[in-house]
Amino acid sequence: MSRAQRRHDTRRIKTRFYAKQRAHACWSTSERSAGVFANHGKICSCWMCGNPRKLGELTLQEKIARNSESE
Repeated sequence: MSRAQRRHDTRRIKTRFYAKQRAHACWSTSERSAGVFANHGKICSCWMCGNPRKLGELTLQEKIARNSESE
């Protein structure tokens, strides 16, 4: 992938982030948050956004697999 394409994608994803910000007033609108979102799609690592296995729960795919095995 060329440098121009990476820059274009980053700019596009940051634009999408700012559009989401308008819908959710509780998120911060800093440039750092936009950059973090552009790199991995999450703004924070709180218990609601993070990995459910840290809380001892199964992920959605693991729950679906367990249900399909039992049937």
